[in-house]
Amino acid sequence: MNKKKTDRKNPKKVKKHNPQKKLNIIEGALKVFGEKGYEETTISAISKAANISDATVYEYFSSKEDVLFSISELYTARENERISSISHYIHSPREKIRVIIQAYLEFYENNRLYTSVALLLLKGNRNFIKSEAYKPVKRSASSIVEAFNEGVEKGLFRDNLDPYIVRNMVLGFIEHLTIQWLLLNRPQNLSEQRDMIFDMVIRAIEKEKKPQSITIDSGSMDITFKEE
Repeated sequence: MNKKKTDRKNPKKVKKHNPQKKLNIIEGALKVFGEKGYEETTISAISKAANISDATVYEYFSSKEDVLFSISELYTARENERISSISHYIHSPREKIRVIIQAYLEFYENNRLYTSVALLLLKGNRNFIKSEAYKPVKRSASSIVEAFNEGVEKGLFRDNLDPYIVRNMVLGFIEHLTIQWLLLNRPQNLSEQRDMIFDMVIRAIEKEKKPQSITIDSGSMDITFKEE
């Protein structure tokens, strides 16, 4: 008795994506979104900027929104990688806060087109916050929470503050100043505002130092000094 052969369908071949082509699409899209805004940007405009066909864009991205979200995912992941490569050299929580502020300001200043897209188009976008592309942004912001918690553990920062409120405060200072820089070109040099923002943050989170008493025994008289 012959056994029936089972028909097996050949699995569909998965088309390999070209990383460089995807990068070209993202960088072309960044230019278009930065110049035209979200509503005026079309897939055709993106494909033209990337020098490819509309169909090729859809091979890599499902929609115009998907392309937009991928811009943030790429640029933020790159910056996170750069910061993580130097962060292990910094041991003071105080200095970690300073470096984080400096990194944000320098990154925004050196990538003005991306900054415009990130803060004027993506900030507050509910779909973006729910997407996979938002994860690198969360990782970037979590570095502030980690540095603050480390400072609390070491007795440097106040332990009665919510770490996430501290994170929002730091980002609020940075983003408010950056949006002003984008729209009004003030201040002219964004990264030079690092120390001002750092001082405001530290004043809010650092523990107040208690005065220390020093007692000197001079025979029959005890003299006490207080260090302010």
